[in-house]
Amino acid sequence: MLSSIFLNVIANISILCTASYIFVKLIPKEKKYTLNLQKKLIMIGIASMTNFILMLFSVNLPKEAIIDFRHIILILLVYYFGPTVSIPTAFLISVLRLLLGVNPVSIRIALMYVVLGLLLPYICSKLTKRFNQFAVLSWLNVVCVSAITLNLFFFYDDILLSSLICFSLFILSSIVVIIVTAFVEDLIKNLHLYLEIQEQAQMDYLTGLYNMRVFNKKWQTIQADKSIATTAFMMLDIDHFKWINDTYGHANGNFILRQLAVILQVGAPDNELIYRVGGEEFCIILNNLPYVEQKKTAEKIRASVASKEFLLENGAGIYITVSIGLAASTQKKDMKKLFRLADRCLYMAKDQGRNKVIGATMENE
Repeated sequence: MLSSIFLNVIANISILCTASYIFVKLIPKEKKYTLNLQKKLIMIGIASMTNFILMLFSVNLPKEAIIDFRHIILILLVYYFGPTVSIPTAFLISVLRLLLGVNPVSIRIALMYVVLGLLLPYICSKLTKRFNQFAVLSWLNVVCVSAITLNLFFFYDDILLSSLICFSLFILSSIVVIIVTAFVEDLIKNLHLYLEIQEQAQMDYLTGLYNMRVFNKKWQTIQADKSIATTAFMMLDIDHFKWINDTYGHANGNFILRQLAVILQVGAPDNELIYRVGGEEFCIILNNLPYVEQKKTAEKIRASVASKEFLLENGAGIYITVSIGLAASTQKKDMKKLFRLADRCLYMAKDQGRNKVIGATMENE
């Protein structure tokens, strides 16, 4: 009997860990994500199948009662994915329980899982405000085991036997909750580490803006995106930046670059489309704006930079200017030609005295 229970516990842990791995793999590889309907349905389906498989490895009790760790999969869904996934799963668990046989026990257990499915999200939302992760999951386990205990008491009409069975279930399920949660958290930690590495590969370490690698991928996306009717590249370069580095030092030069990045994020229509493409050279992509608005945006940024006092590390301030080359495409989106035109306009702005915006449309070239 004990060996059978031990093997079933090991099987339950393995099944839960496998299901948890699949759940984590279904999470979009994004820091801020929303599960779409398709992934929610997949999760609900996998969770329901997992619960059914757990029933096959349950411990058989007298009078056709069974004990297993099905409630743990429900706890994990409630905690990590919320009611939109856990409630439908709870209803499916109830239906699947009845497939193994309709009797007073199965009907009562099915109703219990419906009640738990509706109740656990509310309890979880209250607990998360007061307790840490493991405490919340442990309390949810207490609620589930208490519900199972109540069901067994009504079935056996023996409080001592019911309490003994469910005390054993509580000890074992608590251990399983800790093991499975640690496994899930390790998976999520690795996912976050992967996302952090991916982000570092995409971001310019100094300014926090996207780098040239992301810029190249973005323009390929824009070129293929038919919803973007017009686009433009605004190339921006700090005037006399070498003199600034030579006079005030590279540390102050870097400090100025970071301050300029903030100005660009404020002045650009979409701060997700700002890139550092060179030492002191930046590019802003302007999508679906008329040429007049593109020019206004470029001029606004140029004026903002010229009027702002940039701080040095010692607290002193200096004024700098930028030259801007603007290249717009109103018909055909040939991004490589557009980039070359923006670069040419930038150098024209520098040749004509700096602190200027020079614009052109690709169709006029």
